[in-house]
Amino acid sequence: MKNVLLILLLCIAIPSTAQTELTDANAESKLLVDNDRLIVLDFYATWCGPCKRMDPIIAELEKKYKDRVDFYKIDVDKNKVDDALGVNAMPTYLFIYNSANLEQIEGAMSKSKMQSLIEKHMGGDSGTTVSTETASDESFYDATAKHGDSDEFSQATLDKIWDSSTRLNSLAWHTYKEHSDIDSLLKAIKVVERSVELEATYYNVDTHAALLYKTGNYTKALKKAKKAVDIAKEEGLSYASTTELIEKIIDKM
Repeated sequence: MKNVLLILLLCIAIPSTAQTELTDANAESKLLVDNDRLIVLDFYATWCGPCKRMDPIIAELEKKYKDRVDFYKIDVDKNKVDDALGVNAMPTYLFIYNSANLEQIEGAMSKSKMQSLIEKHMGGDSGTTVSTETASDESFYDATAKHGDSDEFSQATLDKIWDSSTRLNSLAWHTYKEHSDIDSLLKAIKVVERSVELEATYYNVDTHAALLYKTGNYTKALKKAKKAVDIAKEEGLSYASTTELIEKIIDKM
């Protein structure tokens, strides 16, 4: 498996820089190293709800294992490393040790599950066969798959995700980022309201605020944005983007 990983990554041109966020330009130099340290590689997308849910878990474990484990992440929308390695789901985690990919796991998971995987591979085992597992039935939902299609917001599409707060939020956030027509934005508001109804989190409340802002409902957007900040403070999450949104809302009022 070590040779397979090497061959695939050699297809990408790469100088070296030191950073947590990897790109096509520095993936090889950071991942193909023999230094007896485990690498946890996180493939994510900015629109991916489960990815966002994992952020505080990864941050906590990175702090805990910083002396023995290197944590990297790659934005699949901005790079091609995921294509080279056959990554099709977000998030996907690779556990690499001395250039060998020991295990590949798809989907969000609990802190205890991620910690057990880290400790399982921390000593390395280059003879291990890579296994691809799904950590959660909500692991992957590609909100971009039906972008622009007539059934993007059809009842059949919504029925498939209607009971998943994270998937609903992924669709709503994608709409905020990629759509400008009022019809789609109003449909996305209904979608995110259902997401919040199932489980109010910082991420879907923030999405709700952003959509309200984009549709010109500034008073309600400000209220939701402040609620998102309150949730973030309670959960110890970063809310810098919501602070910026609040500033934009106030400028419009």
